[in-house]
Amino acid sequence: MTSPARVAANRLNAQRSTGPRTVDGKAASSRNAVKHGLLSHQPLLADEDPDEYQELHERLVEALAPDGAVEELLVDDAVALVWRLRRAAKVESALFTIGGTGPLLEALTRCGEAGAAVGVAFTTQASSFNVLSRYEASLVNRLRRTLTDLERRQTVRVATGAKLVVIDGEG
Repeated sequence: MTSPARVAANRLNAQRSTGPRTVDGKAASSRNAVKHGLLSHQPLLADEDPDEYQELHERLVEALAPDGAVEELLVDDAVALVWRLRRAAKVESALFTIGGTGPLLEALTRCGEAGAAVGVAFTTQASSFNVLSRYEASLVNRLRRTLTDLERRQTVRVATGAKLVVIDGEG
């Protein structure tokens, strides 16, 4: 159990900790959770090209041919998931680059031992690769479910000649 003195000290500290006060500080603080962008609410990060995202969106809309609001939402989800999977590949590449620095790795690469250099990079970044792998698997599973839902809706729509309007996941 926490002592009354500790509770009082915590309350005093909490009053002094007010977080960022300036507009710039608040803006910077709002981005603290975005480390890799794989779980961000917004599919497009500030440094990514909106035209590229739009091109991907247009290509997938053309390929998946959604009809109606629900199918369009599923395609939008698919686009965001594909975009995040592309980002995961970039994060993986960056992990190899980060882990691939240093005199030992540079020497291995110069000697034609690029595979060994990659192995060293992988071992130095093992926990990051593990986390990335879990995120990537989650994204792939979500994409697979989204595409399955879309295909199911489109099959029923084509078979019945009508749009599905059920949104509860059972329609």
